Amino acid sequence: MGPILGLSEERRRAIYSGGLDVSARTGFLLGAFYTGLSYQPNLLSRGTRDQAIVSGVAAAVGYGWGVTVHSFLRTTANRIPAARSSRGSRIASGVAMDAVAAATGVAVARAFPQQEHEPPRRALMRLGGLGLAAAGTSGVAADGLEAARGRPGFRGASVLVALGAVAAGYALTRPGTATRGSLGPGETVAREDVVRTVSVPKALASGVGVTALLLAVARGESMLSGAVARGAARALGGEAADHRALGRLAATGALAGFGWAAVTAANHVLTKAGVGADLAHAQPPDLPDVTGGPGSRIPWQDQTRESRRWLSMVLRQDVIADVMGEAAMQPIRVYASLECATTPQERADLLLAEIDRTGALDRSVFALFSPTGSGYVNYVASETLEYLTRGDCASACIQYSVLPSALSLTKVGYATAQTRLLVNGIVQRLMAMPAERRPSFLLFGESLGSQVSEEMFRGQGTTGPDGIGLDAALWIGTPASTVCRAELWGTRTVTAPPSIGPGDFYLPRAIRDWQATPKDERTGVRFLLLQNGDDPVPKFGTPLIWKQPDWLGPTESRPPGSPLHTRWLPVVSFVTTFIDMQNALVPTPGTFDEGGHDYRREIPEAVRTVFRLNASDEQMQRVQQALRERELAWEVRRRWAKAEAEPTPKRSGAEAGVLADVSKWTGRAVDRDEVLRIIDAPL
Repeated sequence: MGPILGLSEERRRAIYSGGLDVSARTGFLLGAFYTGLSYQPNLLSRGTRDQAIVSGVAAAVGYGWGVTVHSFLRTTANRIPAARSSRGSRIASGVAMDAVAAATGVAVARAFPQQEHEPPRRALMRLGGLGLAAAGTSGVAADGLEAARGRPGFRGASVLVALGAVAAGYALTRPGTATRGSLGPGETVAREDVVRTVSVPKALASGVGVTALLLAVARGESMLSGAVARGAARALGGEAADHRALGRLAATGALAGFGWAAVTAANHVLTKAGVGADLAHAQPPDLPDVTGGPGSRIPWQDQTRESRRWLSMVLRQDVIADVMGEAAMQPIRVYASLECATTPQERADLLLAEIDRTGALDRSVFALFSPTGSGYVNYVASETLEYLTRGDCASACIQYSVLPSALSLTKVGYATAQTRLLVNGIVQRLMAMPAERRPSFLLFGESLGSQVSEEMFRGQGTTGPDGIGLDAALWIGTPASTVCRAELWGTRTVTAPPSIGPGDFYLPRAIRDWQATPKDERTGVRFLLLQNGDDPVPKFGTPLIWKQPDWLGPTESRPPGSPLHTRWLPVVSFVTTFIDMQNALVPTPGTFDEGGHDYRREIPEAVRTVFRLNASDEQMQRVQQALRERELAWEVRRRWAKAEAEPTPKRSGAEAGVLADVSKWTGRAVDRDEVLRIIDAPL
């Protein structure tokens, strides 16, 4: 293809050396429109900084899509002979091409409306139509500005059109009508540990900043893609305009490489934090029934931060007896940390040796806890088990990562294989025991730990747990990408409460489904996959990038916890839900709330029901109170130990910070003496 006629050589060079050509302006306008849409609510509240991130991503995505697609549209339009006669004919040809693209995109999107359980091909066809329509519509607006280039008031008109695009996007969020998932229909109090708000002045300032950043990115991208286009022209022949699309792809690749480098750097920093130790958990246990204690096969120095926390926090026999009002035993806790061995088989063998050493399978209840990505084990679940069994139980855990769950997603296969090695060893031991002596075999998984342990039964339907002799399992906050859960869910709809099944499984859409189930039916559930309706973990997954999820279907039939009137946005909904995950668990120590990824309020009763453990209502009330007091005390111990470790000049300020935090948590003024009493209380 020859050069575009009707333009001087100087003008062509200006366009292809960094100025905002019509494709870059198309991307700019689409980015502005997408920025306005990004203010719509999602599952949880978000603060000003979160909103700035979402808006920045929206602007970048809109710009990247608009400029890339429009480059191909403009290249095609410029091949029309009539477009080469003059600048006016070039603009007219571009308008026609953009209008055809917009109309075609709308037609394709309408031909493939969303359906539950639709195949990926259908979703991709609809996405392609929507993307083509967006790029074409923005291109028509950019063509209008191109026609006005050089005339008086051009710059002012450009600014007004950009602001209008932002306003149009914001208007489509239905401000005042749309609500986030944590604030359901008719509710005035959000089910969140912390409710965040967007500061209007700061949001406006961030909006201006995002717009300025987008403009800078647009110019930088034009310069980079222009340079690539000129280089391609020298190497391959033709004009730079012929290779502009290639330049756009190169710029997109550079942006992706920068993002990957940022994630890699974050992983490096968080790995160091995951193996660091809390000062409050520095001393090894003095109990032989706990890994790291006397006689342990796994040294205390090989434990990670989360394993030390869980092992240090084991309930003492006298504490259980005091709360339950009955005689109690000393519970067993064993843990194989990521640092204790280099291979999964070695880790499993060490943990099995600990199980043998402590006599864990001689207790009436044996529970395997599948941890989150960081190695965290839910202490509310493990302590409830120890209380309700009067200490006649053993709990085991094997670690597969020290990174947060969101950054450990690639380790699921590795972790599942490692867990299977451990389970095989446990089952081998159970089968060698007389049936009447075998303990009740239980499983608990949370967050990524739910996915890791559930995937052991992938492809086995309801027969998998029975095949290993599992008596019951409680999984909370199962990630969306869990194949086993999808298999059990089948083709059921999210628009109606599910019935119990298949078999003894129950997969509620939200906790309110579980709470609404009659008590006599709940007692028949052996395998419960519990989740909050506004928990982003069961809703976050890679398909959010390119596919509208079922929970964002028609507003009137969305499941509990889904936002109202929110539109799915390619890529942006993925990032927004990822940010929701970071905000989903910010608990107040000693206060059990329900919402997001917090299940502390619901766990004790779920453990009693699903694991079929006996306790009176009065005992359960004392357990609930004890759980809250222990959580507060342990967090105060950790904070105070850290403050006391500060050098003398900073210590008083650190102590004052702890006193302020504890006062906020308890709702009353707390002095130093009371903090010390909390720390010294038996746990």
